[in-house]
Amino acid sequence: MSKSKNEPKPPRRSFLAVAVALVAGGLAAVTPLAVGIAAFLTPLFRRRETPSVRVALLQQVPDDGMPRSFPVVANRVDAWNRYPAQRIGAVYLVREPGAEKPLALSAKCPHAGCFIGYAPGAEMFTCPCHTSEFKLDGARVHGDAEVSPRDMDALPVELREVGIADGLAHVEVWVQFLDFQTGHKEQIPTA
Repeated sequence: MSKSKNEPKPPRRSFLAVAVALVAGGLAAVTPLAVGIAAFLTPLFRRRETPSVRVALLQQVPDDGMPRSFPVVANRVDAWNRYPAQRIGAVYLVREPGAEKPLALSAKCPHAGCFIGYAPGAEMFTCPCHTSEFKLDGARVHGDAEVSPRDMDALPVELREVGIADGLAHVEVWVQFLDFQTGHKEQIPTA
């Protein structure tokens, strides 16, 4: 069977139109899927905020060796949400006489995560949950005989001078607030 000369040939433009329509339809179908996958994976690529948190002014921590409790307030971020100015924990700051920088101790008990208490003028910290006792430097009073598997968690401290007002230098106390798993002898950071 041969084609007759009068039979019209399909126009070349119809092939091009079909090809463009297929590409455009494919892009229209793939775009929402790609955007959804990108939104789902975004938390994996987000930069984590530094755990350093401004806790107090240095003048709020006199060098008398007495512990003072300060809340740790920071922006909390989960996978897709941001919660500004949330209380995420507490620290005790202790500055020995003549010391420039205070010692920062997490107020979370290393045994079960209870809040470690301190009564003004007392010689030690106490955990109300399982009677662990800690010296003012965070060491366990009874060593390995203590219920707590390790000493209180000491946290890195940084002093930052923020300016001079009324002839006095204003210095902030920044603590690298790290959270460790409870119930372990060694400090294992939480995720």
